[in-house]
Amino acid sequence: MILVTGSNSLVGGKLVKILTDSGEKVRCLDFEKPKNIPHGAEFIQGVNLDAKTFENSCRDAAAVFHLLDVKSQKHGGRRFMKKINAEYTRSLLQAARAAGVKKFIFQSSYEVYGRIDDIPSDESAPLTPSTRYGRDKLKAEKFFRQFIEDGGMDVIIFRPSPVVGPGTRNPIALITLLMALGMEEANRIYVAGNGENRFQLLHPDDAASAFMLAYRSGSSKGKIYNLGSDNVPVQIDQVLEIKETAKLDCVVKHLSPSYAKFLSVFLRPFKIDYLTKGHLIYLLSNLVLDCGAVKRDLGWRPRYGNVDIILETIRWYREERL
Repeated sequence: MILVTGSNSLVGGKLVKILTDSGEKVRCLDFEKPKNIPHGAEFIQGVNLDAKTFENSCRDAAAVFHLLDVKSQKHGGRRFMKKINAEYTRSLLQAARAAGVKKFIFQSSYEVYGRIDDIPSDESAPLTPSTRYGRDKLKAEKFFRQFIEDGGMDVIIFRPSPVVGPGTRNPIALITLLMALGMEEANRIYVAGNGENRFQLLHPDDAASAFMLAYRSGSSKGKIYNLGSDNVPVQIDQVLEIKETAKLDCVVKHLSPSYAKFLSVFLRPFKIDYLTKGHLIYLLSNLVLDCGAVKRDLGWRPRYGNVDIILETIRWYREERL
C-alpha cells in the first residue's frame, strides 16, 4: 500500500495514476475527493486531520508521498495553514514511523531559500524564507531532519520550483494568463524593469517522475533535492517568445521595480489578487535552482522547459477555462 497525501494536486494526481497503472495499491488523503480518482484507489477525506486519521492513513503502508499543504492563509486562516504545513506533517511522520513505513518522500518548496542572490543555487544555499509558506516548509523540514538523524525511515525531501501545467491552480500563473489572453480589458503582461531576471518553473510530469525515481531508489536516504526545468530564459525573452508562438494579442508593459512595490502596497487593502507578495517575487526575483544532485543520484532529467510549460498551460486555459 502506498499513501499519497495531497492527491488532488497536480503532482499528486500524476503520482496516483502512475502508481495505480503500475499495479500498486494506493490510498489517497486530501480535503476533497477528486472526481477522476483511478479505479481501485482508496480515498480518505481529511475533514478532521487528527491522530486517528493519520493512523488509518498509514496502516499497512510501505511508503508515503506527502504533498498535502496549504499555500495561502486565505484558505482557513493563518492558524489552519500553519497546522497543515508544519504541525500535521510532524503528526503524519509519527504515525508513519509507528506503522512501520519504510520510505517517506516529502514535497517541500523553493520558498525555503527566500531571496536567492547567486544562481543557479544548490541545496547548500542559506535558508532564509521570506513567505509564511516558506517558513512553514522549513519548519517541516526540521522535523524530517530529526527523523533522519534517528536513523529510522528512509526520508527524501524535494524542493521544487513552482509547479505549473494544465489544471494549475497557481494564482500567479492563472492571473498572468487571464491578463495575457485578453479577459475583459486586461490584455497585458507585466515585466519588471528590463526583464532580465529568470524564474524557473517545473512541469508536474517532471516532478512526478523525480518522485517515482526516489521511491524506487535505494541510495537516496536522507537526501534533499532541488527540482526545476533546465531551460529558463530571461523573462523578457520568455514573454516575447510565448506572445509570438501562442499568438497572444496583448501588450507587454514594463513596470519599474519601485512602482511594482508601490502598487503592491497600494492594492493590498482592496484584496486584489494581482501584485501580491508572490507576484512581486516572480516579477523581481531570480530563481534558478541547481538540480545537479538529483540528476547525478537518480538519473532524473526534466522533459519540459519554461516556455514549453507555459505554452501547454495556455492551450489548456484556452480550451478549458475561456
